Amino acid sequence: MLLSALVAALGLASSAHAWGQLGHKTVANVALQFLQPGVRDTLNAILAEDGHKNLSVPSIVNVATWADGYSHSAEGEWTKNFHFIGAKDNPPFQCDVDMSRDCQGQGGCVVTAIANYTNQLIYPSRNVNETAQALKFVVHFFGDITQPLHTESLAQGGNKIMIKWHGERKRLHGVWDTAMIDQLAGPDDVKSLDSWTRTIVHEIKNGMYKDSIPEWLSCTDIHDAVGCALQWAADTNRLICNYVITPDLKGKELSDIYYRGASSIIQQQIAKGGVRLASWLNQIFGTTEPGIVSLHEQDRLVLQLS
Repeated sequence: MLLSALVAALGLASSAHAWGQLGHKTVANVALQFLQPGVRDTLNAILAEDGHKNLSVPSIVNVATWADGYSHSAEGEWTKNFHFIGAKDNPPFQCDVDMSRDCQGQGGCVVTAIANYTNQLIYPSRNVNETAQALKFVVHFFGDITQPLHTESLAQGGNKIMIKWHGERKRLHGVWDTAMIDQLAGPDDVKSLDSWTRTIVHEIKNGMYKDSIPEWLSCTDIHDAVGCALQWAADTNRLICNYVITPDLKGKELSDIYYRGASSIIQQQIAKGGVRLASWLNQIFGTTEPGIVSLHEQDRLVLQLS
């Protein structure tokens, strides 16, 4: 194992939390289902020694939302730009991500953050707190990079697009982050996490996502983290033009048709984040060679929460 040897705003309002609590926890919990034997124990051991956050049950699920809270603290304000890449494209007519255009300035973006903290996990510090922090960032950013509006600068990543959701005036970004997940999967509790994870894992193993896994994991080389993360960001950003932002959204009630399409996208993106995170962690902490896809299917559902 490799361990045994972690500007100006680019377009998202600081209040934006990609996928909210349940979404990020589900990305991490899906990843748990595909970790190689021993990898989960290694991750838990790192988190158990983290002096910054004492956990009764150390788990990547329990720290999946840590980076959001940290970025809104005085201590962690410098990490705000790490949660997104604000593509300065022209949706809904043209969508693309360009590193030289969209990831400049102090702090970089989610692409460079994934690369930086992946490198810190491959070549860990003697300070276990730094390694634990790098792990917490990686777990979180694998969720952020699958949220379409975290790859877009238009209207501050949709924060300035006001729509109606069940008659209430809401920001489009917030509806994608949490409101539609609440309707799709339920509140942020153990029951919802367990149920949604089971649904997604079934679709990955035996359902509609099974044939898509090779494409989702077409770039998984931990030593090309910038290249892979940029590819994932571009994949996510295409959804902005294909579905998320349409010319007739502003001020209108989101239709049932829009919700049904969006909820399908949301669940698929959560699934992508989970399998990519599992393959990534298996390379860093397991026996998989860099760049080789590795998903180890657990015999039963693993659920770790305090």
